[in-house]
Amino acid sequence: MAIEIDDDAGRMSSDECDTVAVRRPDGGWTITGRRGVYSRNQAITAMVLAERRAAGATDEDVFVQGWEAELVMPSHGFETRPEESK
Repeated sequence: MAIEIDDDAGRMSSDECDTVAVRRPDGGWTITGRRGVYSRNQAITAMVLAERRAAGATDEDVFVQGWEAELVMPSHGFETRPEESK
């Protein structure tokens, strides 16, 4: 598992899945397959979660449950929403 975080380009990607996080001009982050705007830390969490799911983890996985919970809570004034489809 390798997540590449390029703060200069405002992009996060993984060699394990197709999920990408992109920084917006206001400093928030959008993530492939998720609705809402996230903080940088939440974007990293979403990338780790995407890699875990790509490796076969399901909703019953305690780590998946914990990381999903972290992504529901707003951070730094950005509105976040739970993923509508998995």
